[in-house]
Order: sequence, then structure tokens, then C-alpha cells
Amino acid sequence: MSHPIMVTVDDVRDFLGENARGVLVDVLPSEQYDRHHIPGSAQACVFETAFLDHMSKVAPDRAAPVLVYGAGNSLDAAVAAAKLLGAGYRDVRVFAGGVDAWRAAGQALEGSAPEKVDPAFPPLTPQFSRYSLLPGESVIRWVGRNDNHSHWGTVGLSSGELRFESGRGAGFVTVDMNSLANDDLAGSSWQDALLRHLASEDFFHVARFPEARLRLTELTPLEDASAGMPNYHLKGLAGIRGHEQPVEADISLRNVLDEKEGNRLILAGQLNLDRTLWGVLYGSARYFRYLGMHKVDDLISLDAHVVFRPA
Repeated sequence: MSHPIMVTVDDVRDFLGENARGVLVDVLPSEQYDRHHIPGSAQACVFETAFLDHMSKVAPDRAAPVLVYGAGNSLDAAVAAAKLLGAGYRDVRVFAGGVDAWRAAGQALEGSAPEKVDPAFPPLTPQFSRYSLLPGESVIRWVGRNDNHSHWGTVGLSSGELRFESGRGAGFVTVDMNSLANDDLAGSSWQDALLRHLASEDFFHVARFPEARLRLTELTPLEDASAGMPNYHLKGLAGIRGHEQPVEADISLRNVLDEKEGNRLILAGQLNLDRTLWGVLYGSARYFRYLGMHKVDDLISLDAHVVFRPA
């Protein structure tokens, strides 16, 4: 069989009653299976890299019928079926409606919370009104480019705060420009030369401006944002080299519970900055002619991972 058989609620009921050799498999994570699953089903999470290893234990006979289901309105069962067919299972059936359709048809579920309908990705609601930055867990990764090369590295943060009211936020983060580091030239004598140049008046003039600061004037929730996409819109003012310019971007805010350290709020996002707006003009073709090998792209790419804890 090169394609799975698509089945209905009635087919699932018949499968449970008539297929002594058949195996009904819930392909959602174990924590979801524990909360609610179709009675009589085994569990093997399709999102795990060891999915087929688990299936070889759940359904060792690859000639026996296997019926897979997931949440419903999701690709989970279809992906599981494709993997099983590719691994040599010969009779694979898919209940695309999954748990949702089974419940909607008035069929009983088993588990610790069989009647509860869980949101797949609960919308983020900041759990506290004020958060403070954790410098040791926060970093900004940077990339600068010219015609022949790109250089990349990191810069650290020294302080910051976020405040929320009714889901909307504001605050600030401070960047320690003395922590500017390079990664791509590690072990090369060129690394120190690059860092000295970046710290000089040609670029960030770190001796005079040891800090950069982002004032977050607005953090506004984005409607209907899926869990893997940015869920807040950021507006702010970035202060670099004594100049302040407006910036905005769609960013991700995530609640994370660290078992050892407790609650965390993570701000993550990417941003391209035109350095010339802050007076960093070295090598810019908009301001100099005949630059040759000294031309440097105006845009600097930033990738921020900023971690806060309740204040």
C-alpha cells in the first residue's frame, strides 16, 4: 500500500471491535495523551526522532493494520502515516478528525482530563507586571558584511526592565559595548584588529559611548499570531553613539518555566539596522567614493535573545 486509508469515526469504532491484530495509535506527545485519548489506543509521539523506534515496540508486526490519529485539524496523523509507510508498514489508516472529531461525535475519551479542551498554543499573557533583565542569560548576535566577507559575533546586555499592563508593555535594555566580541575570526590575528576597529571612532567609539540603549516605548500584542511566529510588535528608540533613532519590529515574547530558576520571559527577534542613521559612516558608499576594499554594507543584522525574570 503506497497511500494510507482515510477513516471516519464509525470506522474507528469498527476497528476497535473487529481488528484483534490491529493497533490504534495516538501520535501526540505523552502529556497530551495522558490528558485525553481514545480508549484502547497506544501512544507514540510523531514529533520525536525516535518515533519509528517506539512504533516498532507498539506495533512490531508491520503487516498488521495500524490506525493513527492526532488532535484533528493538524498534520500530525498524516505525517505519522507517511513515516510508517516509508518504514514498511503495509496497512496504515488515518483518522484525520482525531480527538476533536471523536469528542464532537459524542464518543468517550480516557485520561486525567477527558472533557477538557486545551488550547493548542495558549496566547501569551505576561504573568507579572514587572520584569528585570538577566544579563548572564541574554545576548545579541550581530552580523556585518561587505562585498567579499561577513563578520559575526556577540554583544552583551548589562541592564533592562519590562513593565506590563493589560497585556501591553514598555521598558528598556542597555547594551554593554565593551562586551563586543567576534566569533568568525577566532584564533586569527585579524580578530583583535577587527575588534579594535569596531571600537574606534570609525564605528562605535566605545571609549566615549560605552553603552547603547533601547527604549521600548510600545510592546503591542499581534492578533492571531501562531505559536511559531512573532506575537508582539515592538516600537522604540535606539540610542547609539549619542544619536537616538526610532526602530520597530515584530518580535516574540515567550513564557518559559525553568525547573531550577523559576519563571522567565524571553524576548527574541531579528532586526536590520542602518548604521549610518547613528553616525557610523565608515565605508558607506552613500558617503564616500572610491572605497575599493574598504566598502562596508550599511545594514547590520541583529538577532536578540533577551531573558527577564519577575522583578
